[in-house]
Amino acid sequence: MKRLVSIILNFMIKNNVISKDTEEIEFYRYGIEITLSSLINIALISIIGIVTNYTFESMMFLVVFIIMRSFTGGYHANTYVKCNLVTSISFVILLLIFKIIRHISLKSIILIAIFQVVTIVLLAPIENKNKPIENRTVYKIISTVLSVVLSAISIVLIIKGVDLGLIILLTLALVSIFIIYARFMKRGDFL
Repeated sequence: MKRLVSIILNFMIKNNVISKDTEEIEFYRYGIEITLSSLINIALISIIGIVTNYTFESMMFLVVFIIMRSFTGGYHANTYVKCNLVTSISFVILLLIFKIIRHISLKSIILIAIFQVVTIVLLAPIENKNKPIENRTVYKIISTVLSVVLSAISIVLIIKGVDLGLIILLTLALVSIFIIYARFMKRGDFL
């Protein structure tokens, strides 16, 4: 990926899109790396969705996961490859859990919803050294509201027999697990 990023940067410099200023180059390098990594993540999840015949579910996962993680933070891998691997493996595990518990009781669904809302209310947002949070209160309010609203939507969909509701709820639970893991890693109490 570093080679591709360098090719893109050189192209931008050659065409006077950016200057040769080291600070500006590093700023754009980071932005290009994040963009490419995100596109790879989206492509991997989409491919997994197509191969497993869960295309709509993979799209719903991506929408909920990206929106929630933007406001909650959580575990961040230290390399782009590890990030792509963790996200892809997590999605495959989520699909396996989805297949196994597809018809769980409403009580269990509500417990999962409560777990993820409480986790987000108590622990989010989790700051990352590469993505500092300027206004924690705003992020906390947005992540809490999103969590409650998406949980309510997922419960209604599940009651109506729409499978995407369970995908939404399991994605919210996954985001909560990443938050818990990141919190313990930050304190040094975990692995």
